[in-house]
Amino acid sequence: MKNVLIFLGSILLFSIIVLGIYALLKKFVFNKIKINKWLVLIMAFIVFVVPPLVFTTLPVLVTNYVIPGIFVILFLWFWDLCGFMSKTQNKIAKAAYNKPKSNKNDIVIKPKAKPNRVKNNPNNK
Repeated sequence: MKNVLIFLGSILLFSIIVLGIYALLKKFVFNKIKINKWLVLIMAFIVFVVPPLVFTTLPVLVTNYVIPGIFVILFLWFWDLCGFMSKTQNKIAKAAYNKPKSNKNDIVIKPKAKPNRVKNNPNNK
């Protein structure tokens, strides 16, 4: 039972740290970088797949925390670039606060009449 609690606590602590790092990176770094979203996804999968295959004798800390943390940060950045995070928030906000428009208040823009245009036309003479 004690091992299970330690395991769940380490997962909770890991997720809080990774999400905190992602929030800071999103606020200060990711907004300034313009990059293709597919390139970010490819980088995420490379970070996830290549290190265990190439470097077989990595420390346990790196294989259990650093590599998955970088993968999660890159994958969340991909989701942010695709707009998945903002679209779900916008759908919830639109459903809660939007009301149907009334047609009574619609403004119709009509063109201004130009009577001198016909008088000055040389083809009418």
